[in-house]
Amino acid sequence: MARREYPLRLPCAHKGCKEQSNWVYPTRRDLMESFELKHYSNGRWRCIRHINPEQVLSLSNLVTRAEVVSEEKHGKLFFGSWGFVSGLGFKVFADDFPAGTKLIVRAEIVPLATPKDNSHD
Repeated sequence: MARREYPLRLPCAHKGCKEQSNWVYPTRRDLMESFELKHYSNGRWRCIRHINPEQVLSLSNLVTRAEVVSEEKHGKLFFGSWGFVSGLGFKVFADDFPAGTKLIVRAEIVPLATPKDNSHD
């Protein structure tokens, strides 16, 4: 017999947005004690389009850029909180470079000549 799961589905609080988050918990207790239920229920959850819209590439935002400088903490080097950073097309270990090294990540989208408008409000 399959074990019961306890799902939690929360819609984005932004008016008209159809995005939703989905979490599954193994027990009812886990669900009731979950961070998500305590902090995002009652219309408080927002999707990434509405939390950080400047980071979402769209027809009105074709380029985004992030920058972080490596620092020594506890005898090791970190880019922010990470000793290893990876993304589409790159991987970097902070320890491979001297302290103060700057990591710049840039993403750009190049739409077709006749783009389809998939932007969300």
